[in-house]
Amino acid sequence: MIWLTAAVALGAAIALLPTPDGLSRPAQSVLAITGFTVVLWASQIINNGVASVLMMGLMIVAGIRPARALSGFASPPFWVLLTILFYGFAMRKTGLAERISFYILSLFPGTYSGILAAFFVIGFVLALGIPSMTVRTAIMSPIAWELAKSLGLPNRSRGTALIMITTVEMAVIPGCAFLYGSLYGPVVEAAFQAKHISLTWLGYAQVLTFPTLLLCALLLVGNQMVLRPEGPLNATPAFARDRLKALGHFERPELITGIVVLISIAFWATDRYHHLPSFLIGMLAMTVFAVAGILRDEDVATGVSWTLLLFLGGAFSLGNVIQEYKVTDWLAGFFVPVAQKVAFSLLIVMMLMALAMFVLRFLDPTSFIAIPVLFLPVSDVTTAAGIPPLILMAPLLLASAPFWVSYQNFWIAMGEAITANQAFGTRERVLLANTYAVIALLSLIAAAGFWKIAGMVK
Repeated sequence: MIWLTAAVALGAAIALLPTPDGLSRPAQSVLAITGFTVVLWASQIINNGVASVLMMGLMIVAGIRPARALSGFASPPFWVLLTILFYGFAMRKTGLAERISFYILSLFPGTYSGILAAFFVIGFVLALGIPSMTVRTAIMSPIAWELAKSLGLPNRSRGTALIMITTVEMAVIPGCAFLYGSLYGPVVEAAFQAKHISLTWLGYAQVLTFPTLLLCALLLVGNQMVLRPEGPLNATPAFARDRLKALGHFERPELITGIVVLISIAFWATDRYHHLPSFLIGMLAMTVFAVAGILRDEDVATGVSWTLLLFLGGAFSLGNVIQEYKVTDWLAGFFVPVAQKVAFSLLIVMMLMALAMFVLRFLDPTSFIAIPVLFLPVSDVTTAAGIPPLILMAPLLLASAPFWVSYQNFWIAMGEAITANQAFGTRERVLLANTYAVIALLSLIAAAGFWKIAGMVK
């Protein structure tokens, strides 16, 4: 009731204030409803999907056309999201994801460096077919927890905390290297569509792959330096080999799933040639999964998170509404003057955008709202200054996963739940959260040099 009262109070306060200059009365209502909903999302006092449905209903009551209030569900990014979530379901159901994970783990030495490097490779490979960071975390975290226990590491030791927190980071971050490697991809695509900016799979990869991989590499090193384990580790890869052997022979459903994923990647990578919508291959893939018996009737309801789909459908609708009612133009009045003053320096722009994302993540535990809120108002100014839109998006993505508090990063919260809070404590979490923030900023500095050398920015 305290959080609900706070949500109502914030929404009412915004609605009752005098309408600011440059903002229409309907736009002010949209802001009030957004403030109310963000508190519900952050506190999670009700299901996030239900909160999104309530938000869209309130918009209709406030006079927003139903077609616009519900428009997120008709947008291409929503259908990209819906279809590719079933890729993750297929990889998990057929056992392909686990087979890949244990196979990669068996190839690396049993040292801390070897184990963490293996989980990075696992996260990167799984991201090619599983865009959901939640699903990747749900696959990788239990494996890491079982591994820590099999190695005899004490609960909440520095070694256990290092493995578990780094595994969650490697389940989330590598997917940012390519457009549909994470659920941020459809959000980025929606933001670019709102500004009528073209976006290709390869173009995205050219800008984001280097800083993403650099961030991961620095985390693998930095985490071990900051959270130094109690002693060295020199285990054998028998754990992974035994689990791989228990999975049995490679079966037909796994082969079909693997082929579908590879064809889809090729389809997305060649979008500049065929010009077909990105979600089309996903629609065909769902049909293949159904015909092959991988996707059954009951799986359509339970195979993906409808809470997530309702939440993001509402988030996409909100993005369309705030764009139509020129809320972003009003926000530009606050952001643009700052952007105009610092647009001469790519580094300053990168640092400010990343720091703003860190701050907004305390209010938006998903970053799906923070990304368009920070990107849309200033993209025109920075583009005119010679900073391409994708480069402006980079700091928002690289700074999108802080975890100073658990609710900021529900993948860290998942890791806590999976291990019953026995893997790491607040001290270890905050220590590596600080490490992540510093390394994200350092990665952006290095990326700025790379982009200039590569001729992507002046």
